[in-house]
Order: sequence, then C-alpha cells, then structure tokens
Amino acid sequence: MDPVCAIGLASAVVTLIDVGTKVAKRLTELSQTGDIPDVFRDIKTRLPLILSIVMRTQNGTHHLSPPAQDAFEEVVRQCFEQASQLNEILNKVVVAKGDSRLKKTVKAGVSLVEEARVQRIATGLRDNVQLLTFLSVTPVVVEKAESALERRPSVLLPSYASATGVFLVPFTRDEHFIGRASSLKSISASFENQNRVAISGMGGVGKSQIAIEYCYRYKDEMPDAHVFWVYGGTIARFYQGYKRIAQHLNLPGWDDPEESILELVSSWLSSTQDNYFLVIDNADNIEHWWPGKYKSGASLDDPSKDLSKYLPDRMGNSKVLITTRDNRVAGRLARKGKPIAVQPMSEQEATSLFLSKLGDDCSNIDEAEVHALLNELDHLPLAVSQAAAFIQENCISVAEYTIALQGSDAEEFLHEELDDSRRDEDSINSVYRTLKLSHDQIKQQKPRAAELLCLLAMLDRQSIPKSLLKVAEVTTSLGVLQSFNLVTSRAGLQSFQMHRLVQSFVRISLQKDNAAGKWQEKALACVSKDYPTEIGVAEWPICDALAPHVHIVTGYEYKTTEARLDLAHLLCWAADFDIERGMYTQALERAKWSLDLFRELAPEDDERLAAATWLYGRLRYYQAQNAKDADEAGELLEKALSIARYPSLTYGETAFELSHLCYDQGNEKRCLEMGEASFECWRDSEGPNSVRTLDNMHDYALELALLGHEEAGITMWQEIMERCPASDASENTKTVFTYRSMAGIAEFQDDAAMAEVFYADLAKISETLYYSEHVHVLDYRLSHAEQIMRQGRLDEATQLSESILANNSGHSEWRICAGCLQIIAECCRLRVSYSKEQEYRLRILELHEKKLGRDHRETIDVTHDLADCYLNNQRYPEARDQYLKVLSWRNQRLDRTHTDTLRAIECLGVSQVYEGRDEEAEAAYLDAINRQTSPNARLLHNLCVVLQNQSKWEMLETWSRQLCELDDENRQRALWSLMNALEQQGRTAEALEVRMSFLALGTPDAEPPKAWRLPQIPPVRVDRRFGRMIHPRTWSA
Repeated sequence: MDPVCAIGLASAVVTLIDVGTKVAKRLTELSQTGDIPDVFRDIKTRLPLILSIVMRTQNGTHHLSPPAQDAFEEVVRQCFEQASQLNEILNKVVVAKGDSRLKKTVKAGVSLVEEARVQRIATGLRDNVQLLTFLSVTPVVVEKAESALERRPSVLLPSYASATGVFLVPFTRDEHFIGRASSLKSISASFENQNRVAISGMGGVGKSQIAIEYCYRYKDEMPDAHVFWVYGGTIARFYQGYKRIAQHLNLPGWDDPEESILELVSSWLSSTQDNYFLVIDNADNIEHWWPGKYKSGASLDDPSKDLSKYLPDRMGNSKVLITTRDNRVAGRLARKGKPIAVQPMSEQEATSLFLSKLGDDCSNIDEAEVHALLNELDHLPLAVSQAAAFIQENCISVAEYTIALQGSDAEEFLHEELDDSRRDEDSINSVYRTLKLSHDQIKQQKPRAAELLCLLAMLDRQSIPKSLLKVAEVTTSLGVLQSFNLVTSRAGLQSFQMHRLVQSFVRISLQKDNAAGKWQEKALACVSKDYPTEIGVAEWPICDALAPHVHIVTGYEYKTTEARLDLAHLLCWAADFDIERGMYTQALERAKWSLDLFRELAPEDDERLAAATWLYGRLRYYQAQNAKDADEAGELLEKALSIARYPSLTYGETAFELSHLCYDQGNEKRCLEMGEASFECWRDSEGPNSVRTLDNMHDYALELALLGHEEAGITMWQEIMERCPASDASENTKTVFTYRSMAGIAEFQDDAAMAEVFYADLAKISETLYYSEHVHVLDYRLSHAEQIMRQGRLDEATQLSESILANNSGHSEWRICAGCLQIIAECCRLRVSYSKEQEYRLRILELHEKKLGRDHRETIDVTHDLADCYLNNQRYPEARDQYLKVLSWRNQRLDRTHTDTLRAIECLGVSQVYEGRDEEAEAAYLDAINRQTSPNARLLHNLCVVLQNQSKWEMLETWSRQLCELDDENRQRALWSLMNALEQQGRTAEALEVRMSFLALGTPDAEPPKAWRLPQIPPVRVDRRFGRMIHPRTWSA
C-alpha cells in the first residue's frame, strides 16, 4: 500500500474507533438502565463487532489486493458516517433524567420519525459486517491458495461496497466454475433481442449453476443494478422470494398482511426505471404457471390465479432469466425467443470439473479411467461432482468406482419423470447409481448423517433452517452430507438445500424399505414443534421460513394418533398465519381440517380443541355471507368459549371475536358482555397495563360508545391514557394509544373540531410507522374527513374522501372505500343533492352486498340509507320496497323495540302516505305505537294524518286527544286535528271550545299550514364511523 494512503487509512480507522467506541459505550449504558429503544438493540450488538474486525483487518492490509484495500477503506468511511449519524440520533431521542414531561413527549415523537433512518443504518451495518468478515480472512485464504495459483488463476470475489443495487443471490460464486461458455454466450445473445430468456434441461444438468455465474458477471458489468433470485418450484417459495425483494427494496406495503406481495413486486418490476436482473429458478411445475390450461394445482388463495401473471412485462433494459426442466414452461415464459437447451457437459468440461473437485488428489489419475467413468456418468454435472466427492472421501480409485456403478446394486432407477426427447432412457440411471453409492457409504460411515438425510428428504428441499433440525450430531452430519454434495448450505444463512434428484432417490428408497411413514412423522414433528403458537409481527419471518415445509408435511397421510395430533396442531396455527397474510380460503380449509382431527382425537375439554374451534369459528365469521353463516360462526365461537381455560389466549381471542359478531348481529347486550370479558381476560392473564389489555380495552370502549354508552366509553379511554406510561408497550405504541383515546373522547363528546386535530396527528404519526397508503393511515385520514364533514365543511370533506378513495383503489381493505363513499354521499344529502347522493348510495350497497352478502347487518343499514335517499328524492315506490327489505331483516334479527326497527316502520308509513296507501300506512303506525311504552309525538301526528285522509273521525278524535296531552311543538297540530274530528262528527260546541284553545296558542288564522296535512319524516340515522371497527391486534406499532 502507498505510504500516503496508509497514513490516511490509519487516520480514518482511528477516527472510526473513537466515535464508534463512544456510541457503543453509550448504548451499553442505556441497555443496563433499560432505557434503550428497541431499534438500537441490534446496533448495540453489531457495532463492537465491526470495531474489532476493523482493528484486526488494519494490521493485515498489506496482504490485501488493491481492489480489496479500496473496499476496506470505503467500508471504514461508511461505518464512520453511520456511527456519527447514530450519535446524532441518540442525542435527539434518548430521555435524560432531568427532562420535562413535554420534552419526553417531543423525544418520543422524534423517535418515531427517526426509526426508519435507524433501520437503514442497522441494515448497512449488517452488510458491512459481512464484507469486513470476508476481508479479515483474506490473508489466510491467499496463503492457503498459493499452491492452487500455480495451476490456475485465482478469481477474487467482487467487492460491492460502493454499489447501490440490491444483490439477492443466495449462493456464493463458484471459484472453480468450469466451461459453459456456449450457454453463457447464448444467454447474452438472446438478451440482445428480448428481455426474457429461458434455459431448459434435465435435472442435474447445471442450469442453476449457469444462472448463478451469469448473475455475478452481470453484477461485475453493472454494479449499480439490482440482481434478484426467486425460486419458482413452489408457490410458497415463489411468494417468499418476491417478499424478500419487497423487503430489501422497502416497497410500500411489503409488511402489510392485507397487501398482495405478488402484485406489489410485479408492479414495481414492470414500472421501475432501475436496471435489474431477475432469475426465476426451477420453474418446473407447469400447473403453478397456468392452472387454467393444465391441471389445477394449489394456489396462494384463489386457484384461478397463476404465477405467470406476476412476471414483469415492461422492463426497459432489465432482464429476466428462467431455468426449468420443462420445455413447455420454457417456451411459454420466454415468449418471443426460443428456449436455450442446456446439454450435459462436453467431455473436456466434465473432465475439468471432475479434476477440480478432486483437487490435489488428481496427480496419479489415469486419463483412460476418467474417460470411462465420465462416459458412465453421461457427463452430467451433478453425477460428476458426486462421484469425485465419493472417490475423495473414501480414497478409492476411479476404476473401483466405475466397476461399482456397473454392479447389480445399481439396477434401480428414479421413478420421477426425467425424460428428455434428445436422450435415451438409460442415461437417466447414472444419477441414481451415484446417489445410491453415496447413500450406502454414508450409512456405513455415519449412520446419523444417513438418518438426517431421510429427515431432510421429507421437507421442502430448499431453505431448510438448521434450527428446524433438532436431532443429535446435526452439525457433523450436515458436514458429511455436504462433502458428498447431497446437501449444500445457503450463503450467509443457517439453512440448507438438497437437489431434487437426491430427494427423489431418498424418498423412493424409503418407500421400498417401508420406512417413508416413519420419516414423514419425524418431519411433521419437527415443523409442528417449531411453529409459533402466538403469531404477531415478530413471528412473521419464522412462519414465512416454515411455510414451504408446512405445505410439504401437511400433504402426507398419517396413521398414528400422535402424528395426527401433531398435524392438527400445525394446521391450526398455520391457518392463523394464513389469516395474517389475508389467505382466507387456504386458512379456512386448514382450520376445518384441524378441527375435525381434534374432534376425533382430543377430549372434549382439551384446550387444543378450544383453539381449533375458535379459529374455525373466526374464519366462518370473516367469510360469512348471510345470517345463517353468521349464526353458525357464533355457535362455534360460543362452543370454543365454553371449552377454553380462563384466562388464556384462546378465551381472550374468542371473546373478542364474539363481541364483534354480536355487534354485527345487533345483539348489543352480548356484544358488550364479550367485549368486557376479552379485556378482563388479558388483564387477569398479563396484567392491567399489558399491550393486549390496553388494546382490548380500547376496542371495548369503542363498542360502548357506538352502542350509546358514550360516558362509559369515555371513562375507559381516560383510564387507558392513565395506564399507558406504566405499560410494557413500545413508545410508539403508547403514543398511538394515547392519541387514539383522546380522539375517541373528542368524537363522542361531539367536539368534532378537537377530534379533527387528533385524527390528523394520528395520520401523521402512522405514516412514520407504516407508509402513506397503509390501511391504518387511511382509516385515520377517513376519520379526519368525517370530523370535517360534521363541522359543515362539506367541500373539504368531499375532496379529502375522494383523495383517499383514489389512493385506495387497489387496496384490499374495502371498508375504507365504503367509508369514503358514505362520507361523500352524506355530504350530498346535506347539500340537498339527492340525485347525486343516490348514485353513491347504490355504489355503497353494491360493495356491501359483494363483500358481506345481502343478509348482513351493515348491508341492511346501507339499504336503509338508500331508502331514505329515495324518500327525500320523492321516489316513493322504490323507497317503500327498500324499507320493506330492511324491516323484514330487523324484525327477525333485532329487538322489536329497537330504535332502528321502529324508525324503519315509521319511514315505511311515510312512503305509503305519499303513495296514497293510507290504510297500509295506518297499520304501520299502529304497529310502531304498540311496540312503544310511550309513543312519540311525531308518530302520533303521522297517524292522525292518515286517519284524517281516510275520514276516520272517531279514531282521529281518540289519537288527537292523546297527542294533545304531550306538551310540545305538536300541540297546535293535535288541537287542529281534534277540532276537525269533532266538527266532522257534528259536535259543534266541543269543536268551538277546542278552536278557542287553538287560537290561544297564537295561531294567526284559523287555516292551518299545508305541512300539517303531511306526515313528518323521522330524523336521519346518526352513523358514527359507519361501522368501521379496526381489529385491535393490528395496532401494535
């Protein structure tokens, strides 16, 4: 290294260590006092590691090549900038002992704003740890490789320290990559004419290795471009790969369980101006790509969806490479271009590969013996690599290996279809022969390794977490399997994969030995015991990693009771995670299967049966399309509640779901009982200040307020704010809880101006926690618009609602769309623009019928709103028809004296009066009066109107006298009706007396106003939040 550069680098290292040590010390002190924010905990672990590596690497920089020295200097500079930024952020957000309450609140707000920035710094530090680790061991690698340099030039791994593009290839570069020049050249040539290129060939031919090498060459040429790798062999793994892309690019909505990850990434890939190279590896199953044309396979949620729709179309200069064994898939996905057929290696390439795998042991190899062996292996890269590993591990000659391959023990062949029209059937058998010899040798040398291979074969063959393999001698067993190339490790990850052909061979061997069932049960037990049973945001990565294995192990048939109980347990909690991802169809199937198994195998009072019953009832409720569905869901939830232990997660969640279901059904008493039971369960289980206790308290407070118990709801919100400081929630969550409670108090105290302020603040805070289009941000913005409307600023409320509606056009939360339409419709009503209101009411009704069905309470409520609109717009027949629908439902589902039921009867009567159907209106009014203990004056007046229209004077006299007894604004109308009834009966003296009383009230003349001859329309229904009740568990920030 140049002396001047060395001095500059040394100064930079000293500065980094000085600043980094101060930050690390400060984080350690904060950790000891318990005041360290969660986002800094990962940095507290990694920063000392970086400082240690930097100091160690600096002493050996003279061993580094010039590019590596430059990379080291660049990483030191980046780490210094990151440490300086952390020190600055700590000064802003860490609470000191003397800080006032206001200053603490301000720092909490700053912490919310800075969280995303700290996350980016943490990600950068993780990347720099990996790069520094590589650079720190480079001198050792160079020394060990000196003898190899005499045979072939060493290829230094590229440094991407200054590159801006994301590199998501989960495999290290093969420094001994052999040949394939023709295939690589063909790929480059094809990309000159098309954006999509497909390479196809039989299993083990080396397609993925070619794709990996091309990724590194592409990154060398375009260091600022993105390089993505997605496994396309299963739907679950394809989804996982796209989610990884979304996470690393930080695409808006990647962590939203209701967002479609596939659509999100596909849209970005088709619209971005960034250059990228995307590999879809092992796109072998044609049913996953075109389920409509071929036999329908499993899908993410809807079997009609196919993965081909999620490949980008408009890519600019970007490129997509597909590898597949199926020529049909290759031809269709490549579109314009002809797929590139990858053939087995040439003899020269296979020889080079074989000798490179043997390493120093190839000095005395006979060329003729190698030629004979490679012909036996048919030059297949997988078979060549495995043969070399076997020979090297067991110190046998090439000739001995070749003779063994030709023996009687190698007669079996793979049952999986591996046909290639350009090859004969015998060429397939060489792979099986190699696998069998390797497997037999492993069983002799290390039986534990052979057992582990059996377990691995029963899982998804890629991305097998090491943590899942809870067996004896796992580390050494994996080492043996890797030495035979039967499994390989993922770069930088604690996970492993095995080739499809290896997996097929092991499964076939186990089936022949009648041992497949034993290892399927062991695989199921591993996955079932490792699967989380309380699934929140923190558990999503674990569940995502296990999803492919869940798909595999739930596809086996089990006979023993123990295994079937494990299956039921796994299905239950996998279904719970499916709900978090919005995959309700799959969740419903798994939940039903789990419940059936527990009903068959578990005692009636088993807590596992309670959990399965709760989960299935919950899904039936979410998917309910009519009253019958809702009733059945309610029965399931009530059954779960009767089984569940108190206090427990199952009891608390079941009570929560029941409270919402009863709210939808109009069972207010049971709704409030279950709402209270839910938060009391969490209080007794986790304490009065836990996150879930406060979360469920808020939900109960909202139910109280919506059902007319405003004061009780407000009291509970005040209690939440008092408990927040002592809660175990994060500072972000406490802020949301506090602001949400203050907004609820203001809203239900009819202080729309104050509620507007709080909802605006909540929307801003939520944008820092999530992103601008997140469902919670939109919900707060919608509540904000609603409060603006209630203050009479109709144009402003309409514009804000239309803006939310436009941004939410592709969002999965349909209730946001419905809420926007309802606010706009309400603004139209207040402007007396009934025709325009009618358009929006029809859209709202259509949306509710589509999502909830015609028999849902919310659908009935919006039907009532549409009927009111028809009535105001003088479309009386349409209004009558809608009121009859509403009344039919409410008579069956609500209490006969419920306010909404009585209003529907009265409105029906009004519409009938305007149609001239006075006799029917009279029956409606009498029905409403008979349901009330003390009829209101408006209802009695409307009855008097229809009685007068029918000349029923005696009845008019009776009801008019009752109306006169009510001392209110309707007294004049009552006296006028009574006077008219007496006159028509010829009772002049009595009528004159009534007239004197009538004139004494100040009426200017004896002729009543025209409006007195018309029925009065009841006031509009007062909707708050239009039924929107957000699930409380999603609020934890």
